[in-house]
Amino acid sequence: TLDKLEKDGWKRIPDVLDCWFESGSMPFASMHYPFENKDKFDTTFPADYIIEGIDQTRGWFYTLMVLATALFDKPAFKTVSANGLTIDEHKRKMSKSLGNFEDPSKIFDTYGADAIRLYLLGSNFIKGEPVLIDIAGKVFNEPIKNILTPLWNAYHFFTLYANASNLKANNELKSDNVLDKYILSELDELIKTVSDALDEYKPDVAVREFTKFLEILNNWYIRRSRERVWNEDQIVFNVLYFILTTVCKLLAPLAPFISDYIYRNLTGKESVHLEEFPKYKKNDNIQLMNDMRRVQMIVTTGNMLREKYKLRNRLPLQSMMIVGNTQMDEFSDILRDELNIKSVNFSNNISSVADPFIYLITPKIGARLGSKLKEIMIASKQPNFNPDDWGLLNDEYEIRLNVKKDITGAALPDNTAIVVLDTNLTSDLLVEGMANDALRFIQDTRKTIGLDVSDRIILEYNTDNELSDALETHRETIMKNALITEMKIGNGEHITEIEGHKLSIKITKG
Repeated sequence: TLDKLEKDGWKRIPDVLDCWFESGSMPFASMHYPFENKDKFDTTFPADYIIEGIDQTRGWFYTLMVLATALFDKPAFKTVSANGLTIDEHKRKMSKSLGNFEDPSKIFDTYGADAIRLYLLGSNFIKGEPVLIDIAGKVFNEPIKNILTPLWNAYHFFTLYANASNLKANNELKSDNVLDKYILSELDELIKTVSDALDEYKPDVAVREFTKFLEILNNWYIRRSRERVWNEDQIVFNVLYFILTTVCKLLAPLAPFISDYIYRNLTGKESVHLEEFPKYKKNDNIQLMNDMRRVQMIVTTGNMLREKYKLRNRLPLQSMMIVGNTQMDEFSDILRDELNIKSVNFSNNISSVADPFIYLITPKIGARLGSKLKEIMIASKQPNFNPDDWGLLNDEYEIRLNVKKDITGAALPDNTAIVVLDTNLTSDLLVEGMANDALRFIQDTRKTIGLDVSDRIILEYNTDNELSDALETHRETIMKNALITEMKIGNGEHITEIEGHKLSIKITKG
């Protein structure tokens, strides 16, 4: 205690300066200014950027500002970020006294530094908000799933087929293929959005953009370009190489290790961190990009309808109608292929399949108009309701579409069109569906027994007459897609069931 200390001869100094003022003097004291280094100080003060925890608001941030203002009549920094605190599952601050955290070295060994960086940078951590981290670190699986694994899968796909075909990518990117133009347009948008986000110190925005882009790259562009890859189309290899190397440059500040590894392996250069950051150039295919995004929206809605009406994807349907202001004949082939539809038709007669209604965004209306909201909600149920008559702003309501009864359709997310599926199943469609299911089983079995994607095979199968007829009807398609050189009835060792029909197959390398 103070009394005991005074008895031992200690004396308290009346005026004690907050020790944080030593930290606040860092910009000049570290250079021994004003006694020397004036030129260096003048070029580095104020700092371009500083970052510390939110708890430094009344510590380092405060004393930096106070001393800089008092001594130089200017702030000590131009931009500041205050990161939040990490908390556990019980919303307690992680601390040594509580011991509510795992050894960081174990977390790094388990998940890798890139995953930890991406999780924190992609959260609200950089905005001064608390971020929950479970003691086992399972939250770090999210960036592994959404960014690191998709990037690695795209890299692995490219190198697998480029090496197998002995193809070397070059800088020729001119292509008439709509998918090439589309993905390069999406890459342009990625460069712009990530650059703007990092310039504005918003890494969370950048992280979200990588998640969206890699989903498109893998599950749209690469998936739909596989046949071109198998046919050794040089342009698709060029485009993939350009995309992968550019993404590595963009991702390098956020995930430095995987970016550098992939970039060095692809280019043979010393490091991605010695390269210039990509610069945005004018995107010449904005309309194409928006059209393709609309195609994806239609496909998502169509798949949702298939799931709702229990129509598996390998079961072909006769037709689909897109009703609304959507004339996209040039993308009909993609729509037919994605949704396994025989024909795609377009119509503008939206009133034949849906009725519009006003959807009120009540939180916004309530915040502005208060008690008047109740009256507006009652009035909105009337058929002649007009938002303008009630003084509603454009962002306080939406015009949505309600699909009519007995129409097997659904509205697009932006409520500009209705997707309607013809769910009538003919015998020919059912037979083709069973053949497609069998083809999938054959392809899966190829993987199970460890065959290479280019291996030719001999197929023996055994089933009942109905499924056998389906296989024979679509023999040519099955043999072509599964690389079958000979297909015959025999004894099988791999067994499945398709629509109640038992099927056994045996595959030998041809």
